[in-house]
Amino acid sequence: MLNKEGSALIITLLLISILVGLVVDFVYDVYIDSSSLSNWSNAQRASLIARSGQNLSTQYLVLAKESSYTYVREIEMPVPGDFGTGAFLSIKVEDENSKFNINSIIYPNGMTNEKALSSLKKLLEYLNINPNLSLVIADWIDPDKEPRLPDSEDVAKNTFLWSVDELKLIEGMMDKNIFGKISPYITVYGNNQVNINTAALPVLVCLSPDMTEALAKQIIDYRETTPFEKASSIVNVPGFEAIGIKILNRITVKGSNFRVTAKATVDEITRVIESVMDTSMKIHFWREG
Repeated sequence: MLNKEGSALIITLLLISILVGLVVDFVYDVYIDSSSLSNWSNAQRASLIARSGQNLSTQYLVLAKESSYTYVREIEMPVPGDFGTGAFLSIKVEDENSKFNINSIIYPNGMTNEKALSSLKKLLEYLNINPNLSLVIADWIDPDKEPRLPDSEDVAKNTFLWSVDELKLIEGMMDKNIFGKISPYITVYGNNQVNINTAALPVLVCLSPDMTEALAKQIIDYRETTPFEKASSIVNVPGFEAIGIKILNRITVKGSNFRVTAKATVDEITRVIESVMDTSMKIHFWREG
């Protein structure tokens, strides 16, 4: 009798253990499913808010189009309205004309733009990067099969870069440290002219073989108190009476292409949309992540 009661107790305990395990698994699955659904919902909401940020940025582009000059390289736009509890949005707008257009080293007809190629070499040198990389990049872009350096045409794209990130595919640029050094100062968008109101020191230095760091700093000092309203005003900067005239066709005072980064967060779920638009609101680049 005692053996039967003991066996029944053991069986009962086993059944209870199995049921408890099933309940725990069920509760856990419900928790996971609920969390996944919540994360998905927050991600969708964040994406919509980020898209709203992209739309809001066009207000700045309209102002930039109407203005005769652009004097701010990068701004954080004020965000009107409330997107709800736990939701945040930031919008950053950056002047792409503040950078050197790396595609400009090759003319549309496939010939080499020697002045622009020289500028790229000087930019690389200023950033302590091997200037021969400029020749590898030129071979990547130009349509011919003639290598400027051994093997530099082996896997070349032979057409213009669509984005700066493409440089990571080029031998010598795959090193993230090298790419990280140069990427803030180059673009593939715009009219190949550098905005002297917003260009950083390395970009200004590369504009001419005669441009020293001291002269480039003169531009920065001048524009801090008197933004350039027209390109020809560069001759008013001390030391630019002659060199200013030489670079007139390479400079502008107005941005025409802007990189917009809209970052939205909803309950710790973040979505970022990055675009490049011109002042006619044409989108040249769009990436969501």
